[in-house]
Amino acid sequence: MTLGGPLSDIVVIEFGNFVAGPTSGQLLTDLGANVIKIEPPVGEPWRHSSDSSPKGESRLFIALNRGKKSVCIDLKTPEGQKVCHDIVAKADAVISNNRTATSEKLKYDWKTLSKINPKLVYVESTAYGPKGKKAAEPGFDLIMQAYTGIMSTENKIYHGAPSAVRSSSYIDYSTGYAMALGVVSGVLQARSTGKGVLLQTSLLAQALSMQAMQVVNVEKDLSPSQKWINDKKEDLFQKGIPYEDIQEDYSIQGGAPQIAQYYRAYKTKNGALALGCLAMHARKRIASLFNLEDARFDQQKKFSPKEMLKIGKDFEKKMENKFLEKNTNDWIEYLRSHDIPCEPMQFTEELVDNKQAIENNYVVELDHKTGSKVRSSGPIFNVSTGNPELRSAPLLGENTEEVLLNIGYDEKQIKSLFDKNFIGKNL
Repeated sequence: MTLGGPLSDIVVIEFGNFVAGPTSGQLLTDLGANVIKIEPPVGEPWRHSSDSSPKGESRLFIALNRGKKSVCIDLKTPEGQKVCHDIVAKADAVISNNRTATSEKLKYDWKTLSKINPKLVYVESTAYGPKGKKAAEPGFDLIMQAYTGIMSTENKIYHGAPSAVRSSSYIDYSTGYAMALGVVSGVLQARSTGKGVLLQTSLLAQALSMQAMQVVNVEKDLSPSQKWINDKKEDLFQKGIPYEDIQEDYSIQGGAPQIAQYYRAYKTKNGALALGCLAMHARKRIASLFNLEDARFDQQKKFSPKEMLKIGKDFEKKMENKFLEKNTNDWIEYLRSHDIPCEPMQFTEELVDNKQAIENNYVVELDHKTGSKVRSSGPIFNVSTGNPELRSAPLLGENTEEVLLNIGYDEKQIKSLFDKNFIGKNL
């Protein structure tokens, strides 16, 4: 029996653009929250990210705005701002991933809205955080990947320069998850205290958090990479060493050399697979299955970092040659029969047909108002008391009239606002 989801009594107003804010809103609506997306007359920018899609209905927008209501308002007008404020007055929370200067200019900033709704929870994400010289600067996932070392850590070179993580805008996505947590935490506090709260996060905060194991610096236990930063980095740059060579020198410092060959992907006779032997017993098992000796298993011996690197490289070459002996499926069957964690290499676009994902509703199919069938990633939770009914992303302004009627506007007021273009809807 569906109860509408655990957040069914929460109303959230989303001022979201691109990825982080919309991801937050979609996470909340998947759990039952009534998420009202405020959009300008031209629509949220991500609506127009694909020329091949129907106007204003790009694949990228559809992917991140499931289940929301769209209200189209011209916030550059005092009349539009008044409509927005009336909607916020009846809401529990606001999420915004815009620059503070933009929210202040269009009058949906914390200072303005908290006066209108003293119990409001306001969750804001900026690029670099609310303090410091960079507080007002814009930021995107790609830029933050460079700023926080993610690109260099990935060790992927394109035309001599680091290449970004392309599979996911994962800083943006993690920011969306953090914002959703902020909404739930803030509403819990506001309902307990009767007072609103401002929660501020940033792309920078998430990039640091997602790299916690690399960032942590323990005075008497520095990692090889941290020692490289202290001892070699500046000297290499000052000598004019080509960037790709510096990158390579840095990359061999990272990771855990004793497990690197057991936790990576390997090319096979007809493709590739990933091997996940983190535990010592799994490492020993596969080495035994492959009839390979790993000197590092002898706990009585101590190896220098240079010796450890050589042993690892020699062992890795033997592993690579071994995997080339058979096809991927043959290796998968063999390794799994011996309880070795592994998976064949796939491409992201194949996942919409993945039986495991479909069985768990991690991939769902919905009807979109354009007449198209949409298959996409689904909710991340299965709720024992029932998930809310899923709806595809809204058309621009699809719910403008509905939302205004619900907060007390009459049809005459709404018609006047439409006629003067202070509000709008998709025609």
